[in-house]
Amino acid sequence: MKKNAFAFLFLSFIFISCGQSIKLSDEDYNWMPYTGNETLVFKSNTGETDTIYFIRKDTVWGMPDPAVSTNKYEIVGIFCRHSDGYTGSEKFRYLENYFLEIKKNMNKRAELVFGLATKNAKFYRLSSVKIDSLSKVSPTSVTVSNNHYGDVYIIEAEDYLGSLSSRSDYVTKLYWSKSKGLIRYDKQDSSYWELGNEY
Repeated sequence: MKKNAFAFLFLSFIFISCGQSIKLSDEDYNWMPYTGNETLVFKSNTGETDTIYFIRKDTVWGMPDPAVSTNKYEIVGIFCRHSDGYTGSEKFRYLENYFLEIKKNMNKRAELVFGLATKNAKFYRLSSVKIDSLSKVSPTSVTVSNNHYGDVYIIEAEDYLGSLSSRSDYVTKLYWSKSKGLIRYDKQDSSYWELGNEY
C-alpha cells in the first residue's frame, strides 16, 4: 500500500514538474498600449459621443486542459466599463467586459483578442489576430480627430454564417494603432466613431 502511494506521489510530482509555462515576450507586450486606467472618448460622424472607462489591466494564466496537464500560457487583459449596447430598455446602464487580451497559447504564437462592445456597437470576430501575421503587414497611415497615426492596422470583423452583419450594432472594422490602441471603428450603417480624447 505504501509503495503504491509513493509511486502515485512520485508520478504526480513528475507530471506537475513537466508542465510548460508560455510567457509573452517583450515584443508581444509592445502591442499593449494601455496601462489599464485610461478613459476613451469616441465621437461619431453623426455627432454622438460615447465613453469607455478602463477598470484594470490583469495578468493571468490560461490552462488549456487543467484536468490532464499543468501547461499554462500568459494572458494580459484590459477590462472596461462601457455603455450597454442593448437598446430595448429605456434605462441607461453600463456593463463590464474585457476590451482587449494579448495571449500566447501553447503553440507559442501571440494573439490579440478584441472585445469592443459599446453604445449600439459590437465587434464580432471568432478567430484571434495572430501578432506574427500582423507584423508582416505594412501599417497604414490614418488621420483621426486631427491626429495623424502611421502605425495603424485594420482589423476586419468576421461573420462566417452571415447572421451578424445585418445587425444594427455590427462593427465592420477596427483601426488599431500599435502605439495608441483603438482610434476608430466603422459600422455597417456607414457611420464611424473616432477617438477624440483619452485621459
